[in-house]
Amino acid sequence: MRFYTYPPNGIEWPYLLVNPRNKSLLERVCFEHAILDSGVLIFHDRNVKEYPESFLESWKVEAKSVSDRFGEKVWVTIPDYPDDYNPGQFGDNVSKTIDNIENFISMDGVKWIISLQSRFLNPFSFAESIQQVNERFGQYPRIAIGTVCKTNKLNFIKQSCYYARKHFPKSQIHAFGLTLKAITPVQDIIDSFDSMAWTINRLPTGAWSCKNKVERIQNFNDYINIIKNRISQGSVGK
Repeated sequence: MRFYTYPPNGIEWPYLLVNPRNKSLLERVCFEHAILDSGVLIFHDRNVKEYPESFLESWKVEAKSVSDRFGEKVWVTIPDYPDDYNPGQFGDNVSKTIDNIENFISMDGVKWIISLQSRFLNPFSFAESIQQVNERFGQYPRIAIGTVCKTNKLNFIKQSCYYARKHFPKSQIHAFGLTLKAITPVQDIIDSFDSMAWTINRLPTGAWSCKNKVERIQNFNDYINIIKNRISQGSVGK
């Protein structure tokens, strides 16, 4: 199972997660594969209800430019509408996400990755979302589960991953922001996940986040070891 992230300086990592602010990393390092995420930081403000139209159009240009440069080595997310920052912020976030998929997916030359969304921690909404995506876009080869990002609700995570795999049996399935506790239960269901949680300081310095290069590298290596141990625990039970 692949782990995508933005590694600290001084660490080479084969699977990169980048966004419009730090995508220059793709030009500076060797990597095996990357996901270019459109980012949803503007939605931390609950008063923002929509992507700027200029952003949606510029994202198409950005996606095509990166794809022309790196080809199949980079997958690009289609901008979606998460309901976890401020539940209810977008009204029907599922339909809005699907409308964006419809808008972007017809554009050739880009390895788009479709994000599945739902109402906040609502398994019934997620099931309906999967069905709609399946009916409109078929067995799309690249699927991302956006609705599990950063949640600690293990049952919801497992159920979401299971539903996605059941309806997209041959697709590459990626989980955004997967918590460490969920790795073992879903490692045989999904193909990859990402996280930036390694930046949270696990050293006894009292600081919430890493403050220097040494701390960042140590935290990153510790995080990778935790991932390996979680996967190993799941393998032992087979």
